[in-house]
Amino acid sequence: MRRSAAALLSLVAGLAVAAPGSWTAEAPAVRVAGPDRDYHSRALTPPPLAERATPTRVSWRYRVPAGAEPRAWLCQAGHCLALGGPRGRAPAPAAWRGDRPLRFRFRLAAGARQPLRVAALRLTVAYADPNDADPDLAGRSGK
Repeated sequence: MRRSAAALLSLVAGLAVAAPGSWTAEAPAVRVAGPDRDYHSRALTPPPLAERATPTRVSWRYRVPAGAEPRAWLCQAGHCLALGGPRGRAPAPAAWRGDRPLRFRFRLAAGARQPLRVAALRLTVAYADPNDADPDLAGRSGK
């Protein structure tokens, strides 16, 4: 009994050290006005603790007027993740790095002519510790 309690404690302690973290950021509203043109949010910059980490998952939300369905992406440099709607979760693209900012990118839907305001932009990025030994994440660090 004592041995299994010690083994369990050791396992839990190991998980706490390798536990992932996350950061959350918000951006001001973006006015999306012209067709065939992209509009970007301000840069959402990771905190220093996440800079050496590997982004693993993102959650986002934004608000648009009823009936509006702009095309939306979350981008880091030239690597973008298409967003399926104003709220969701997805695995982070393998090319994303923990030390680079992210931006929302919007475009009016095909045929839309009315400008719209995208508000309440919020992003949460989950990340893995760069020393994490999880084999599923090991190839994502780019090192």
